[in-house]
Amino acid sequence: METSRLIFIVDDETDYLFLLQALFARFYPTYTVRFFTSGKALLNELHRLSEQPDLILLDRHMPEPDGHQTLLALKQHPAFQLIPVVMMSAQATTEEINGCYQAGVNSFLLKSLDIHSLKQNLTVLCQYWLELNLVARYM
Repeated sequence: METSRLIFIVDDETDYLFLLQALFARFYPTYTVRFFTSGKALLNELHRLSEQPDLILLDRHMPEPDGHQTLLALKQHPAFQLIPVVMMSAQATTEEINGCYQAGVNSFLLKSLDIHSLKQNLTVLCQYWLELNLVARYM
């Protein structure tokens, strides 16, 4: 029996989290999704839980710690290094994107408010990171 994949989504924009929550409930009900409004809340929960998420979607632009700082904390902790992290942002410079890749992000996604584009992006993300891509910790 296949276990449900666990996704953690971190974004300080509650309207965007509400939109993502509605999309996951409607189109991706087999995934278990937890939402956080700050990098600090995510890191606290990761340290508290024994179960790790299969994927983290992380907003780049948030109050302290921002997405980049949260990413650095994730990649510096041995227990969290192999969790795939997809950074999200409504806008980003080439330098910001490159900095995220240098810090260890697995992918960078420009946010979309268009419901069809967002749904398509989520479908591709979930298929790749949760179904096709094998992370070393599962092998």
